Amino acid sequence: MMMKNLLFALLLFPIFSFAQVVPEKANLITVMNTETAYANFTDVRLLLTKKGIEIANLNKDSFDIKTGLIEVKGSGGSYYEFFCRDNQIIISGKTKKSNESNQGENKSTKDFEAITNTGTKDSPTKLSFEAMKEVAKLFGAKLKYEVSKYYQ
Repeated sequence: MMMKNLLFALLLFPIFSFAQVVPEKANLITVMNTETAYANFTDVRLLLTKKGIEIANLNKDSFDIKTGLIEVKGSGGSYYEFFCRDNQIIISGKTKKSNESNQGENKSTKDFEAITNTGTKDSPTKLSFEAMKEVAKLFGAKLKYEVSKYYQ
């Protein structure tokens, strides 16, 4: 009986060892890969275009991309910033709650707050972070979550 439990535990070990806990207040998602900054920049640009996501700003010198406003169900409008570097794509974002995004056409960035992993399961902030995580998964499976004071 003890041997059976040990065998069962060993079989589950790989599942648990690869499960990554997303830190509370994480505001950056890094997609780890083996591509150059230019290749990552090209991949992000092409995939965003393919998914019909508007590109608001494209910096070919620093390999940075900012999307236009994207509606996130239950959260309001969000936009994402992609910082393409060698071996990684760093993703951050800003969100604006639904009731604010419908007032006028002013889309200034001061009305937005950083997308962070906070709140309860169905809160607007959690929904925004989950939506950003789904976008990150489009670029690769190896994700790293970070809390950075520079992207708030």
